[in-house]
Amino acid sequence: MAVSPRIACLSVDMEPDLRDPEKRIRLLDDDARMQNLADLLRRENVPLTSFTVMSHARRYLDRLNAFARSATVELAVHSFSHDTANPASDDEVRRARETFVELWGMQPRGYRTPNCLIDDRGIETLARYGFSYDSSIVPSVRPDAYAYNNLGFGRDPFWFETPSGPLLELPIACLAGIRLPLIFSYVKLFGLTTYRAAMQAFGLPDIVVTYFHPYDLYIEDVAHNIPGWKRHVHRRNGRRAFALLEQLIAMLKRRGYTFATMADVAAQLQGRDLRMHRLSVA
Repeated sequence: MAVSPRIACLSVDMEPDLRDPEKRIRLLDDDARMQNLADLLRRENVPLTSFTVMSHARRYLDRLNAFARSATVELAVHSFSHDTANPASDDEVRRARETFVELWGMQPRGYRTPNCLIDDRGIETLARYGFSYDSSIVPSVRPDAYAYNNLGFGRDPFWFETPSGPLLELPIACLAGIRLPLIFSYVKLFGLTTYRAAMQAFGLPDIVVTYFHPYDLYIEDVAHNIPGWKRHVHRRNGRRAFALLEQLIAMLKRRGYTFATMADVAAQLQGRDLRMHRLSVA
């Protein structure tokens, strides 16, 4: 699907820091951290889509609103409680939507499930509750406890055909062929040099959606909560994470991408004749 110019969407899964017993989001708790990120977004003219866990949105409402005033931020939904066993159940989606409407007085447009875990029933639920787009599909394979196999999906935006009407899917960007996702935690693990080299042989789609977690930017502060080998994986390039995020933005710009919120991209694609995926549930 040709889109000109190329568009990149930077997003954050605004959720509590990894395994933190107090369920804190240090990015929002810390004025300096929040301001540093806002300064980067303004300096680079990069809007951000924030998929926020709604059960924590009330606690952080003032901070989220302050963040949205200090940079261009689209607020979206990252489930109600970040329950990976029920990432897009009727209860999760309904409560998330109701909380969003109560706090911000408008219908949320976008949804992303915890750990990008979603099935056809979840997609139908999102459409039924009036969401404009989903961004939970990573068209790749994940073999761990949060496993998925989405190789049957394409890398470009597409429609889900549901009983409640079409729902736009904005998939997470993956390199062609090898289907390596462009997710910030992977960038930290493999390094930006690896991605630059891979892109010479395996290209990105014209619409790139990438995301990070707040704790990716300060993993050393929460690494003691992470057990076993995963602690070392998360700490890889942790001390230079903020610089890596800045370099990732610069790399995408050099490749001809301009940045937009995901809602803006969804609006641009409304009515477009995209690939249609039919659900397996009624």
